[in-house]
Amino acid sequence: MDMVNSLVRKIRRLAGRALIRRVRYANKIRYFQVQQEGGMPLDNVEHMEPFGFTSHPLPNAEAVVLAFNGNGSNSVAIMAGDQRYRLVIDEGEAAVYNHHGDKVHLKKDRTISVEAATKVELVTPHTHMTGKLTVAETIEAQGHITSQDKITAASVVQGASFVNAAGSGSMGEDGTMQVKEVVANGISLKKHTHMDAEGRPTNPPTGGS
Repeated sequence: MDMVNSLVRKIRRLAGRALIRRVRYANKIRYFQVQQEGGMPLDNVEHMEPFGFTSHPLPNAEAVVLAFNGNGSNSVAIMAGDQRYRLVIDEGEAAVYNHHGDKVHLKKDRTISVEAATKVELVTPHTHMTGKLTVAETIEAQGHITSQDKITAASVVQGASFVNAAGSGSMGEDGTMQVKEVVANGISLKKHTHMDAEGRPTNPPTGGS
């Protein structure tokens, strides 16, 4: 009978919910100190995660603890979560979030919403978009903005240079556009001429060639 009771206790300890009390790292391995209901704190419980995703839970978050031998000496923690900060989303949706409220939300209408309190940073040598870009406020550029067609600005573009097939120009911080050349319907701003009263071509504008 004692053997049966011992076996039952071990089976009950195989899996259970626990509160995370402390988090530490050792060689990129994350360890929890956890507190299960009615039990002593358990140290050095390895946190196992899916490949490609990682999170650092806050104290008093919850985790599922698996004890492989039934006595806690060889336990791992999985599925760490925190109901205090969990998002309420619609059926079929998914999200990545933190306790500050920043999030990436994959919505059911096929929209991906990114919310960040300070900024969104892309560290990559090339960002490619197949559709249009709509900017509600200011565009600030450290380098060049190139265009194969046209650039239409409803707001402000600061500190940028513009380059296309017809020529180039730059915009200063005061909003003044410095244009090297303008070509409209094949007519050069710098090199065009007019006909005088006697039908002779005039000289190009001052500064042209």
